[in-house]
Amino acid sequence: MLQTLLFALIPIIVTIGIGYFAAYRNDFDDHDSQQFVKLVMNYALPFSVFAGIWGTPRKIIIADIPLAGWLLVGMVGCYIVLIIAYRFGFRLPLDLSSLRALSVADPSVPFIGSAILPLLFGNQVSAITIGLCTLIINILLLPAVFASLAKEGEVTSLGQRLISTFKKPLVISALLGFVIALAGWQMPVELENTFMVLGKVAGGLALFSIGIVLFTRRITINLSIGVSVFAKNVIFPCIIWLIMLAVNAPASLINIVVLTLAIPTATMPTTLAIQFKINESEIASIQFWSTVFSFITMPIFMWLIG
Repeated sequence: MLQTLLFALIPIIVTIGIGYFAAYRNDFDDHDSQQFVKLVMNYALPFSVFAGIWGTPRKIIIADIPLAGWLLVGMVGCYIVLIIAYRFGFRLPLDLSSLRALSVADPSVPFIGSAILPLLFGNQVSAITIGLCTLIINILLLPAVFASLAKEGEVTSLGQRLISTFKKPLVISALLGFVIALAGWQMPVELENTFMVLGKVAGGLALFSIGIVLFTRRITINLSIGVSVFAKNVIFPCIIWLIMLAVNAPASLINIVVLTLAIPTATMPTTLAIQFKINESEIASIQFWSTVFSFITMPIFMWLIG
């Protein structure tokens, strides 16, 4: 187990550290990180996800329907509970409530998950997990978040948001992969490298860009940031874990769901905070500290669930 943890975490720590050091040396800046993110999200990761899902036998995808259900309940349920708590319990503005809730409900599955999940569960399971999380985030969570961020008087059409969502390469690749695989057309083994030559760079380049982002943001720490980080890294996965244990979910399903939800917060809340100028430093700090402390919390979860 210790060897598995070591080999799973060392590449992540080293790659993020190299990105951080490169930004410190002024070799790359925030603009470069945005270009790297565009490369990962629009090209490398869609190829990887498409190949992974298409290469998965139909019976395995059908067997993963409970996985989709638990990820849906966990991520969407967490977002709804927290936005209600922040908005009506703490009387925060709707836009800030939404971004704080998203910071806890949205694990960085396409980025950190694409690096660590294959090491723990294999390429097929990780591709399906990344595809499912991508669909949940882009089809359900982001339209709700964009609606909450709309300024007074601004027209925000749910239909337009959904159309924009379905144009994203990562969403298209996940949907197309599921459709082809469920239709029973198995990907020829000879075609695998066609998609994976570029797809293999997704995890490493994503982690490198995270290192740049973490260096270029003004990082702070206070009580609200600490609570959000603790909720994301510890409370949220633990609650889902306890619920799954209470309903006697299979151990293999618990493993993948809990570890996926224990992945630190994604870059999307930070990106939206910067775009809409809403507590940029706070949301970026949540991402930073969630990533840093995940090097402690994720190994603990791995050890506890075996």
